[in-house]
Amino acid sequence: MRGIPASGIVIFFVLILLVELLAYLGLIQLVSAKRSKRIVTVIFWAVTIAFVSTWAAAFMNPDKIRQSTNYDFFYFVISLSVMNLFPKALIGLATILAFPLRFLRSKVYSHTVLLSGTLISFGMLLSIAHGITQGKNTLQVNQEEIWLNELPPELDQLKLVQVSDIHLGSFANARFMEHTAAAVNALEPDLLLFTGDMVNNYYQEMLGFEDALAKMTAKYGKFAIWGNHDYGDYSDWASETDKIANHQAVADKIREAGFELLQNESAQVVIGDTSIYLIGVENWGHRPFPQYADLGQSMQDVPDDAFRILLSHDPAHWADEIRYKTSIPLTLSGHTHGAQFGYKVAGITFSPMYFIQPLWAGLYQAGNQYLYVNQGLGCVGFPGRIDMNPEITVLSLRSNSAKLNR
Repeated sequence: MRGIPASGIVIFFVLILLVELLAYLGLIQLVSAKRSKRIVTVIFWAVTIAFVSTWAAAFMNPDKIRQSTNYDFFYFVISLSVMNLFPKALIGLATILAFPLRFLRSKVYSHTVLLSGTLISFGMLLSIAHGITQGKNTLQVNQEEIWLNELPPELDQLKLVQVSDIHLGSFANARFMEHTAAAVNALEPDLLLFTGDMVNNYYQEMLGFEDALAKMTAKYGKFAIWGNHDYGDYSDWASETDKIANHQAVADKIREAGFELLQNESAQVVIGDTSIYLIGVENWGHRPFPQYADLGQSMQDVPDDAFRILLSHDPAHWADEIRYKTSIPLTLSGHTHGAQFGYKVAGITFSPMYFIQPLWAGLYQAGNQYLYVNQGLGCVGFPGRIDMNPEITVLSLRSNSAKLNR
C-alpha cells in the first residue's frame, strides 16, 4: 500500500505463504485416505488463493482504503485476514512443535499435538466469527461507585454516564446506535459524557446517525471531546483546507446532536445550589498519537476550590500529566478499546492491550485520584469484539463528606 516499500510487500507475502505452508503440512498429516487428502488440499489452497488475491487487490488499490468514506472493503479484508491467518498460525505452531516428535518417531504424540492445535484453532475461528457477527453488537453496561473527598455532599450520588470511541464508520446502519441511545436514556443520567473518537476519519460517517445521537439525553447536559481519530490524521487529503473543513463538519454535527464540545476549555454545570466544572482537553497521547491538549488553557476559568472532572481521550495523558501532578480527582478516558479482544479467567477479563497500555479498561486509583477507561462502543481495524463488548459506563459519585455527616 502507499508508503510501503516493495521489499516490505515481498516480505509480507512471504510470511503469509510460510504460515499457509506450515498449516497445510500440519493438516495433511491428520488425513490418511488419499481421496480425503485431495479434498483437503483443494479446499485449503482455494481458500488461500482467495485470501492472497484479496490482499493483492488491497495493495494495488490503496486509495480504496485510504480515501474511501465507505469501510466495507477494508473491513472485509481485515475480517478475512484474521479469520484465515490466526487459526492457521496456531496450526502452523502446532506443526513446528510436532516436527521433532515425528522425527523421534513418536507418531502418536506428534499426531496429538497436531490434532490439539487444529481443534483449538477451530475454536478460535468460531470466536472470531462470533466477535464479528455478535460480539460487536452486544452492549454491556458497567457500573462503578466512586467515593471522593472533594465532591460536595449536595452532589452525593451524582450519576455520570460515559460513552466513548463510537467510530461510526464501523456500523452499517443506525440500529445499534438506536439501541444504545435507548439504553443510555433508561439509565437516566445526570450528565452524559463522550470521551472522543466519534468517527474513524470523515464527517460523512455521521450521516444517518444524527437522530440516534440526538435522542441521548441527560438531566444536566451532554458533553464531548475530541479523540485522535476525529482530526482526520489517518487519511490522505487533497489539501489542508479539506482536512480542516472535515474536522469542522464533525464538530458541527456533534453540536447538532446536542453535545457541548469542549476543546481545551471548561464548562460550569450548575446543579441545585452548587456546581461542578467539566474540563475537556484535546487529544494527548504517546507519539505517534497527537498531543494537542492544553490543560493550562482548559483550566484557566476554573476556580481552585471547584470540583473538577477531566475528559481526556487517551489514558496515557492521566498517567503522564495528571496523576500526582494535579489535584483533579476524576478523569474519564477511552481510546484503548480493550484491544477489542480479551479472555476471561476466573471471572476476570484480561486483554493483551495491557502490554501496550497498562491502563487499558476499568477503574484505576492513585492516591485520591481516579481514572476510568471506557472500552468503547465501535471498532477500528478489526471489525469485531471478542469478550470485550461495547460499553456504557455508569459512574455513581459518592461524597465522603456526606458519609461523615450521616
